[in-house]
Amino acid sequence: MILLVIWAVAVGLAVVHTTASRLWRQPLERAKIFLLYQLGVGFGASGVVIFVANALQPAETAAKIGWPASANFQFEVAAVGLGIAVGSLSSLKIRNRHFWCGFAVAPAIFMMLAGVNHVRSALDGNLAAYNVVLAVPDILIPATVAWLLYRVFSLTKDTATIADAKETSQGVVDGPRYR
Repeated sequence: MILLVIWAVAVGLAVVHTTASRLWRQPLERAKIFLLYQLGVGFGASGVVIFVANALQPAETAAKIGWPASANFQFEVAAVGLGIAVGSLSSLKIRNRHFWCGFAVAPAIFMMLAGVNHVRSALDGNLAAYNVVLAVPDILIPATVAWLLYRVFSLTKDTATIADAKETSQGVVDGPRYR
């Protein structure tokens, strides 16, 4: 349930930011803001939750999901969660759509396949609360990020701009705060 709340908070914060910045009529900037909130809050906070749940409470977390506890496996899942959280912070600092896309692939695949696995497990009869509820944000967060990445890339001009040249040569662009 907390991961679904995290997704909703990221959307809510993006709405507030877009409204306060008066960017509703600028589709590219709006898409970037929503994407950054999903990368930073959606993936970032989810990564922290995954880390805490699996590293600090492995037996309790496994029981709530309806799976047998496995300290070594859950520690590895916790490490993935921590990596997702740290990577999401990088996405907030490095304002480059190609970096965002490169970062988003691994956690999106991880979460999407985890969601599919929760659905499969539920269909096999595991109706534990955490197993069923986790499927929704595990699929929703990466699907949202994928859609927003698509929007950012489709709204960006195909012709190279001075900013794109700076991105390529320097790695980071000195541009708007939400770029």
